[in-house]
Amino acid sequence: MTTKKGKPDLLPIKRRLRSNQTPAEQLLWSKLRGFQIHGFKFRRQHGIGSYIVDFFCPERSLAIEVDGDVHANESKIKSDRQRENNLHSLGIKLIRYNNDDILHNLDGVLEDIALHVSKSSTAPNPSLQRRGRQKKEANPESYFPVTLQGLGNPPDPLPRIFFERPTLKVASELVGKVLIKQTPNGIIQAKIVDTEAYVGPDDRACHASKGRTKRTEIMFGPAGFTYVYLIYGMYHCLNIVTEQEQYPAAVLIRGLEILGGDHSPDLPKRIDGPGRVCRFLDVNRTHNGLDATLGTTLWIEDHGLAVLPKQIQTLPRIGVDYAGEWAKKLWRFCLPASTPPKTRRVTPK
Repeated sequence: MTTKKGKPDLLPIKRRLRSNQTPAEQLLWSKLRGFQIHGFKFRRQHGIGSYIVDFFCPERSLAIEVDGDVHANESKIKSDRQRENNLHSLGIKLIRYNNDDILHNLDGVLEDIALHVSKSSTAPNPSLQRRGRQKKEANPESYFPVTLQGLGNPPDPLPRIFFERPTLKVASELVGKVLIKQTPNGIIQAKIVDTEAYVGPDDRACHASKGRTKRTEIMFGPAGFTYVYLIYGMYHCLNIVTEQEQYPAAVLIRGLEILGGDHSPDLPKRIDGPGRVCRFLDVNRTHNGLDATLGTTLWIEDHGLAVLPKQIQTLPRIGVDYAGEWAKKLWRFCLPASTPPKTRRVTPK
C-alpha cells in the first residue's frame, strides 16, 4: 500500500521548491502558516508518496496546488488529473487555484479553503482566524437562508451528472434554478431566468468553433465548471460547462431574478444581461474554472421553483449575428418577467 509519507529522495527537491516559491505561493503561504484557518496546521512543499504538493493540511487530508499558465496545456491537464486521481486513492482531496486567483482574489481563495477545511468537521462556520485580529464570525444561517418546507437541510448543489446531459436540455432546465455565490458576508442567491446554449465546435456562435485555445480550454474539460470571459474589454460573462469531456459546450447565464431576502429597494428585482449578472454577483475572470458542483464559491441549487415548459420563451441568441445560420437557432431560454413563481414539492434524497 502506498504511504502518504513522501519519499526521502524528494527532500532536496522540496527544499529547492521552498526557496523558489512563486509570488502567488508566497502570498498564500503567508495566510496559511501559523494555524490561521480554523487553527489547522498547513505544510508547504509537502511530500506524499512520489508527489510534492504545494500545501498540505494533514488533519484534513487536504492538498492545495497553485498552478501557473503551463497547466493550461493538454498534456499537463492530463497529468494533473492523473495526479489528482492517485492522491484521491490515498484518501487525499486536492484543490487547485491558479496564480491570478491568489493575486487578484485572495479573500475568495481563503474563504474557499476555509469551507473545504470545515466540511465534515465540527469546526466553526467558515471564517478566517488571523493573528492580531479576528474576522467577524459569519452567521451559520446566512449561508443557506432559504430552505425547502419539510426539509431540515438545505438543498445540495446540482451534481455533475445534471450538467453532463445535452446542452439544450441543461439550458432549459436551469431556468428556475437558484444560482448561489458565496461572499465573506454570507451568500447571494437569485433565480435563473434567462440562459443561452452554446453547443460544440460546429456551432459558429460557440467560442470552441475557433478551435481549442487557452481561453476555451475549460470548455473541453468536465461538465459543471465555470467558464468566465471578458467581452468588449469591460463586461464579464458567466457560463457553466456542459456535456462530456472533450466536447466543448456551455450554458451562458443571461438573466437573474433576485429572491426574497436578497432584494434591496435600491436594486432592480430582475437583472438582465450577462454583464449585469456578473456585476451583481461580483464575478470576474478569477472565477473561471471553479467547480460549481462542490457548493463552495459558486454553485446552483434546485429550490423547487416550478417552471412549466410553456412558460419559457425560446428565442435566437443575442449578439451572434456573425454566426450565419447558427444565429437563427432558438437556443435562448427566457422566463418572462411577469411569470409568477410557484413552489412544487421536492422529495428528500
